[in-house]
Amino acid sequence: MAKLRGVIYLSWLTMALLCCSYEASAASANEAMPMQIRVANFSSTNPQQLFKHWRPYRFSLFGSSTLYHLVQHDGQQVLQAISKKTASGLIRNLTLSLTDYPTLNWRWKTTSLPKNADDHSKQGDDHSARLYVIFEAPQTSLLGWLKNAVGLEKTHALNYIWANHAPANALLTSPYTDRSMMVAANSGSSQLDQWVSLSRNVAADYLRAFGHTPPPVSAIAIMTDGDNSNVHLTSYYGDIYFSR
Repeated sequence: MAKLRGVIYLSWLTMALLCCSYEASAASANEAMPMQIRVANFSSTNPQQLFKHWRPYRFSLFGSSTLYHLVQHDGQQVLQAISKKTASGLIRNLTLSLTDYPTLNWRWKTTSLPKNADDHSKQGDDHSARLYVIFEAPQTSLLGWLKNAVGLEKTHALNYIWANHAPANALLTSPYTDRSMMVAANSGSSQLDQWVSLSRNVAADYLRAFGHTPPPVSAIAIMTDGDNSNVHLTSYYGDIYFSR
């Protein structure tokens, strides 16, 4: 009996040590993970290096593009977007797990909202500031754009918008496709000409929008567009990062 108890004790001790070892390894790995994953360091990026990671992304094969430049504004370097009745974005590919980094943090500022814009219709689908979190993103080639346009890609996105009229935190389906769900990160004209700092739990927003847990993030994109409303818009984007 004593021998049996000894075997049981050794087995229990071995299991306890293995569990402790696993927990220690998991804790060590967790501690080794950075608290933030920065995806846009506009405040410190060399202007000549902006397009090293960020690439233009056209949402139409025709028409002019929104202009993006690093500028000094309000005592800091930020990304300026100027839309002259145009719609195009900047996109950056990355691979990121929302399990590890569920929260998206950013700052933006706009000087005006598009007149007669409508958050719910194609004709009025313009926004002074947008930030896309993209899943299963296609390559930014003409072929990739065409495949996505006709539904041959599985690309889908959460589109955080400076809403024109929809209330803050509202969830809207893009008037163009149900594969893009819009979230009103903030709304209306009360914060015009002010820097607005925002944090969103993307994992929770994705579950609310699509009804299941999210796959890894494959890209993020920004866009300021005034093509449908035929307006000129100027907006500014600060640094963007994911956090634990």
